Amino acid sequence: MAIQTRGTFTELYDNIDKSVFTILFDAQKELPKIWADLINVKTSDRKFERVMSVTGVGDIPEKGEGAPYTSSVIRPGWTKDFIHTEFGAMFEVTETALEDDQYDQLAQNGRWFMFASRVVEEKRAALLYNNGFTTEQSPDGVAIFSTAHVLKAGGTARNRPTTDADLSATSLERALIDLQTETKVEAGQIVAPATSLTLVVAPENEFQAHRLINSQLRPGVADNDVNALKKRNWTVVVNPYLTDADAWFVQDSNKKRHGMTSYTRVPISMQAPRTDPRTGNRLYPVRWRRSFGCSFWQGCYGNPGV
Repeated sequence: MAIQTRGTFTELYDNIDKSVFTILFDAQKELPKIWADLINVKTSDRKFERVMSVTGVGDIPEKGEGAPYTSSVIRPGWTKDFIHTEFGAMFEVTETALEDDQYDQLAQNGRWFMFASRVVEEKRAALLYNNGFTTEQSPDGVAIFSTAHVLKAGGTARNRPTTDADLSATSLERALIDLQTETKVEAGQIVAPATSLTLVVAPENEFQAHRLINSQLRPGVADNDVNALKKRNWTVVVNPYLTDADAWFVQDSNKKRHGMTSYTRVPISMQAPRTDPRTGNRLYPVRWRRSFGCSFWQGCYGNPGV
C-alpha cells in the first residue's frame, strides 16, 4: 500500500516559490460530465437490479361474423441483471508529512480523488458504446448494436447497418430509415421513431457531425438540394472516451426511450477521515457503487465505421 510521506513529494518541503504549484484545477478545467447526459440514471437500494421486457400480443387476426374470438396472452420478455460494481481507494498520509506541507497540497487530496472517480465513471459508461458491437449485450443476449436482435415473439430486428460506414449524409440517412423501420417491440410491431435525436461522436468526427446536421443545403455535394437531415431536432455530444474514432451512434434524446442505463447504489463520496491508531497516519477513503448496462436495445443505433 502506498503511503504519502515527505519523501514521496520532497518539493512540498523545500523553499520553492509557491507559484510553481499551478495544478489542474487552478490552470485547467475538468471536463463537464458527459455520460449522465447520454444514459438514464436511476437509483438502487438492492444488491442488484433486474429489468424485464414484456411481450405483447401479435397482430390481431380477422374475425368472421359469429366466429369465436382468437385469444392471446401477454408473456414475459427478456430479463437482464444489473450487478453493481464497487470502487474505492484511499489516501494515506503520515502525520509528519501533513505537518510539514508548506503549500497545503496534501490537504487537497479530496479533489484529486473526486476528479479521478468521475473520470472512471466516464470510462465505464463509454464501455457501453466502445464494446457495444461485441461484449456489451442487450437483454436478448446479443451485442447492444446488432443486425440480429432476437424478438421474443419470433423474428429479428436490427439497430446497426448491414454494411458499416463512416459518418456521412448517406450513412446518417440510412440510420434514420433503419430507426423508422427496425425499431420493433418484442411482439414484432414497429413503434414510433424518435424525432429528437442525439448524435454521439468521437472528437475526430465533431466537425463532420455539425456540418451534416446544420448545413442548410445537402453537405458535401455540388447541387443545391435541401439538407433533409435538418428536419430532425439534433444534439451533438462529443465524447473523448470513445476509443474508435470512426464509430458513431444515434439515440433518442429522451433518455426514457432508450435502454442505456446506470444504477446508483452508492454515489461517489469521500468518507470521513480517520486515523490509524498504530501509526497516527491519516486515512482518506473514497468509495462508490454503480452499475452500467443496456435495459433494451430499442432507441439506440450504432455504426462502427470502417
